[in-house]
Amino acid sequence: MNVKVIPIPLVGELSPAKDYAATSILIRHLHNTRTSIMHAHSSKGALVGRVAAAIARTPVVIFTAHNSIFYEEWPEWKKRLFASVERFLARFTDRIITVSDALKQELIEREGLQGKHITTIYNGIDVSRFETKNDLMTIRKSMDIPELGPVIGTIARLASQKGLSYFLKAASLLKDYQVNFLIVGDGPLMEALQKEAVDLGIQNRVTFAGRREDIPEIMSIIDIFVLPSITEGLPLTILEAMAAGKPVVATQVGGIPEAIVQGKTGLMVPPKDPEALAVSLAGLLGERERIVAWV
Repeated sequence: MNVKVIPIPLVGELSPAKDYAATSILIRHLHNTRTSIMHAHSSKGALVGRVAAAIARTPVVIFTAHNSIFYEEWPEWKKRLFASVERFLARFTDRIITVSDALKQELIEREGLQGKHITTIYNGIDVSRFETKNDLMTIRKSMDIPELGPVIGTIARLASQKGLSYFLKAASLLKDYQVNFLIVGDGPLMEALQKEAVDLGIQNRVTFAGRREDIPEIMSIIDIFVLPSITEGLPLTILEAMAAGKPVVATQVGGIPEAIVQGKTGLMVPPKDPEALAVSLAGLLGERERIVAWV
């Protein structure tokens, strides 16, 4: 697309030295190019980006928040400090965008931001990517998934926010079903989740596929899509699953209830509740068996 890209090293955790370096690079770029609009995404990018934009006197500053900071296992003082920083930086922000109304309400209630400065713009996807026909058996074989049995899968970053440990616990409660489980994604909890699968005795039924780019193809072999998150803004993956025509079971957190109509376009369960998740999955598996029998 002939768009110039300038990589700026940015770490996830707060790091005074590295954050100062990233901010300095961004200040120089904004100043030298006379950038008109600085649009930052997520909390860390918005912290560095808005400080740089204020120093460089960038005319328009926009921040899109994709998720809550309050799910983090931080002490309460750290959360209050972060909320105070957000209120301060909001003075230098022309518009804050949230990906769901639930997230907008959280910023108002927990960070004390002004609602008139916040706009909800829902995440969107290209649904045409999920309308293609695929050779399902070839895809299953390429991922070492057995030929028999439905696939219950999730696509997520392997981090605490996504609640994947509860997915594994729910899977262990479905041992009587001939079903395969698929986890697509990478992240800091990969080894811990693999070990948990071993401890639960389901390592032979769970495929850890790692990071993949062929999401439409992978979605085509999933029979039931699961998202057991502890917190969410508005996850793209459930929108993609819906576009692929897959039943969705997700936790009732964040903006998920704004995308799923309970019992009509999906099923929602409480977060951190593997038993409830297993019950919903078992119900859908039973429905699937009846539909296959009718066909």
